[in-house]
Amino acid sequence: EISLGLVGSEMCIRDRRYTIYKGKEDFVSIIDEVKYLENYIELHKIRFQKRVKIDFKYKIKEDGKVAPLLFIILLENAFKHGVEKMTEDAYIHLDLKADATKIVFTIENNFEEQKNKKEKGIGLDNLEKRLDHMYPNQYELIIDKQAPTYRASLNIKLA
Repeated sequence: EISLGLVGSEMCIRDRRYTIYKGKEDFVSIIDEVKYLENYIELHKIRFQKRVKIDFKYKIKEDGKVAPLLFIILLENAFKHGVEKMTEDAYIHLDLKADATKIVFTIENNFEEQKNKKEKGIGLDNLEKRLDHMYPNQYELIIDKQAPTYRASLNIKLA
């Protein structure tokens, strides 16, 4: 069992607050979403220690608004289906670019093919339903899974 310590506990509390309060809002600042992802990553670096290499690059030319908690679903999946199951050399690469007209979020991770595949999860289905509701005909979600690499790219056209 891994102890997260005081810093990790504070990060957990901050993340829960964000999820509870910001998750209720229709739109949040892109910068707030980036901070939330950074906190989530830092918490998981503590949890996994040196077993995972994580690179998060972002460039926000103009802070705009985005529906909350869209990107976290893809990051959670990278940890759940990639890092947690990898025995060594796990990585996650994230890239987010935003300007006044669009957001482009790409995440890539490695994974080990599982022999006993379980049922498909609901995370991506829920993500697509939320995108359909919040950004009808204004987004593109591309999933490319070719062992040992999983890549998801989410492009959102902003009004």
